[in-house]
Amino acid sequence: MSVVVVTDASAAIFPDRADELGIRILPLHVLSGESEYLDRGTGYQAERFVKEGVTTSGPSVGEVREVLDAAVAEAGGDGVVVITMSSHLSSTYSTSVAQAALMDDVIVIDSRSIDMAMGFGVLEAARLARAGASADEVAEAARQVLDGAEGFFCVATLDHLRAGGRVSALAKLLGGALQIVPVLRLQDGRIVSERKTRTVSRARDQLAALASQHLGNRPARVAVHHVEAPEAAEHVAELVRGEFPQLVELVIGRFGGTIAAHLGPGAVGVAVAPALVDEADPA
Repeated sequence: MSVVVVTDASAAIFPDRADELGIRILPLHVLSGESEYLDRGTGYQAERFVKEGVTTSGPSVGEVREVLDAAVAEAGGDGVVVITMSSHLSSTYSTSVAQAALMDDVIVIDSRSIDMAMGFGVLEAARLARAGASADEVAEAARQVLDGAEGFFCVATLDHLRAGGRVSALAKLLGGALQIVPVLRLQDGRIVSERKTRTVSRARDQLAALASQHLGNRPARVAVHHVEAPEAAEHVAELVRGEFPQLVELVIGRFGGTIAAHLGPGAVGVAVAPALVDEADPA
């Protein structure tokens, strides 16, 4: 038996990696018209999530309870650590806290983040859990990574974020009326405008440098994610390699379905987190 780590689909952890480390995933819901899709990670059907009118929701009480019951049974008394996306963006955290209060040995952490800025904390927790660490040790390691993690991203249009109520009136004005493209940041769990540019390409070019400035010279794990923009993501990844001589791990792939629904096509993001362990996947 060992500690079991649980997260939600917004962490954008590749399914095979989640399976390898025994990470259990809370599903998220993406709704388009009369259709509903259960988001369990990075695999999604693009045409369902990159059009306006798509809405999302967190897991139901029943879904959270089902996942936590299975995790507690698997842990066999060693404990469960749940890491969710920012409580400012989803009900997933509050639902998990409410269900954990009815159970023993379940710790719930608000990542105050999304995507791999959260996912790297989840992976660190899972590595320690597999190594035999206690639930408190696993939770503390996750918090250390999350406290040092940050995410920067830009979108080709603010329409999807605006439709989902994810940007302020100021950001909507800057992105629309003045034709300014903001570089966005998730600050303490809320989306804010970090920098303003005139074009999407210039915004993308600044992502790696901003991430590097945030982390400094600490060993880094970095993820570059995109919504139907693989060439742009590869370009940003090359910039990341140049900005991070201390790079320990680089992940390149798509945003999860729920995040894709809010960001829209052409979005690119860079998530960075400190690397706390010696053994790591090569960059």
